[in-house]
Amino acid sequence: MLRKLSLRNAKRQFREYTLYFVTLTFTVSLMYAYQTLLFSDSVKALSRLEIFPLMIAAASILIVFIIGKIISYMTNYMLRKRSREFGIYMLSGIPGKAVGTLVFYENTLIGTLAFLPGLPAGMLLSQVLEAVLLPLFGLSYMPHFLLSLPAAGLTFLYFAVMLLYSLLKNGKWIRRITLYELLLFDRKNEKSLLAGSSTSAVAVFFLSALLGGSGILLLYFQPFGSGYDVLVGTVFLVLFLFGFFLSVPSFLCTQLGGRISWKYRKDRLVLFRNFTAKIQSAGLVMGMLSVLFMLALTFMGTGTVVSMMITKKMERSAFDILILHNKELRDFTDYETLLRQSVSIRAGLSYGIYTGMGRELAQIRDDSMAQLGGTGSSIYAEFQTDTCMKQSDYSSLRRLLGYDAAELDPASCYIHCVPGLAKRLEAYTRQEERPYYAGYPFAADGVFTGPFSQTEAYGNGLDYIIIVPDDAVTRMTVLYSLYAAVTEAPPDNRFLQNITKECPGLVRLERNRMKSVPGSNTATALTEDADYFSGKWAERENMSHLYAMIICLFYLALVLEAAGAAILATQVLGDREKKWKQERILRQLGMSRRLAGRLGRRQLSLLFLLPVLPALVVSSSFIYVGAVKIHAQAFRFPVFGNTFWVICPLAVSFLLFALLYGIYYAAACISYRQERIIENG
Repeated sequence: MLRKLSLRNAKRQFREYTLYFVTLTFTVSLMYAYQTLLFSDSVKALSRLEIFPLMIAAASILIVFIIGKIISYMTNYMLRKRSREFGIYMLSGIPGKAVGTLVFYENTLIGTLAFLPGLPAGMLLSQVLEAVLLPLFGLSYMPHFLLSLPAAGLTFLYFAVMLLYSLLKNGKWIRRITLYELLLFDRKNEKSLLAGSSTSAVAVFFLSALLGGSGILLLYFQPFGSGYDVLVGTVFLVLFLFGFFLSVPSFLCTQLGGRISWKYRKDRLVLFRNFTAKIQSAGLVMGMLSVLFMLALTFMGTGTVVSMMITKKMERSAFDILILHNKELRDFTDYETLLRQSVSIRAGLSYGIYTGMGRELAQIRDDSMAQLGGTGSSIYAEFQTDTCMKQSDYSSLRRLLGYDAAELDPASCYIHCVPGLAKRLEAYTRQEERPYYAGYPFAADGVFTGPFSQTEAYGNGLDYIIIVPDDAVTRMTVLYSLYAAVTEAPPDNRFLQNITKECPGLVRLERNRMKSVPGSNTATALTEDADYFSGKWAERENMSHLYAMIICLFYLALVLEAAGAAILATQVLGDREKKWKQERILRQLGMSRRLAGRLGRRQLSLLFLLPVLPALVVSSSFIYVGAVKIHAQAFRFPVFGNTFWVICPLAVSFLLFALLYGIYYAAACISYRQERIIENG
């Protein structure tokens, strides 16, 4: 009997809370898709993604914790809505233990209904993820729709933990509650923590607004110059979200309730009363939802910022392949021959990077870095002095990159630098008393700024290079020689992994592995007696951990947003009987069915909009501050002309959020309309 009853109840709940169960299925599909990446042979072949499994595992554990809490809350919410039903069961002679068993059966069925469709959906989603991820590393994608048993088992384990937590927590509630409480539970009104005190509500509202403003200012300006600014600012903003939703109903009633001309105009009274009553009874829930939406938006925006930084780094690393030989010129023909056997090279060039031992431009660079808040000097020993290249080599490199030919005066010096250094160097070359280098004057309009492999060390200088007449280098020291090449297509990941094995004496350039230089405060990354391989595609592989971070951020963001939207939709659509009773009363008082429906849709829209607006404000602050910090860590000098570039990650996160949120809103509107049709016959 209990099994039949639980089956009937599970079917009814699935029909009444469809959006919530679809969200559980969506969560299962996301978890399976990301667990599949852990066991994918293609992903395992990416040697630079060793940290990826740890990041996915950490994100999954965080999701299990958050979604477990949400499932527990939603299960408790649905059980409370059925309190009278459970009371009738107990009046009919069914003991409380049997009611608990009934709930266990129901939740097991519900979990199965959510889990099983999630696996095929996750299989499809995993193919989408691999199709996006593998080409980033030069690997070809081949569709394969096979169930990964390890991924399915791990997903089942995570999902079972979430459901078990919910069952244990709500089982205690069922065992403790009395028959009297069950029968009268649905007549109780949820009370706001600030109910009955308009003065305290207004005080809390303004205090929360003050905390929100203070939190934003702390994040923007960081006056203490330590991580405490971010920590305290974050705490203030979270308190602002909860304080806002706890106090806003009473605040609105205080500010607008006494304005007779406003309140009784058109149909505002009904909408105002229903709206404030709903958010007053769900203030904590609204605060929690706003925090979830804020986190989702922040994760999306941060992922977009990291993606933009990777794109810019790839763009500034102009040459696909760079091979460096230290301290002398070298013939790179042997390397080029081996490379052409593995990758299609469109063009290549061997040339030297020189130093004249002066440091006037290096000092300008260091001063500019100090003004931007940097260390004020470069740690690399090779770039303590000015670096140079021959005009003929520079012209050949421009042709190799497809740039317009530069008209170079053979009796003048020129500069090629990163955009953030251009204004300072232009001012230097345009002085009334023309500066000289190696006996040649600088051209007044001789500063170039296109991508030229200068944002990282051991390319064409560091941040800048001086282009000198060819005969000037005869009086200079060779710093290192380079072979630069442009390929027809990106090489695959196996080529990047095997290149050092196929070329004896060639090692990967690891800029983060440095050795101090005796007698100075500098260091060098050229620590071995070997040649060094780098370039655009090697840099891309070195940033594999950033791609993994982007994937995890969007993983978290999608799950958090979907869970929050499902809770909101369930809350809004949950009080069906009260809504229909109110609508019947309004229609008896003379309100048309059409107007009553329009008021209901307006309230639905307001409730969906309310938790998003504060989340947008708070997440914008986090995204902006994070974008500025990430940009400062990624580049020594700004690569964007102004700060308006931050609008891009903000817009992307808002659009992605609005897309998924809009689906839930549309589904809630459709569900509301269908219920009205059924109710009205």
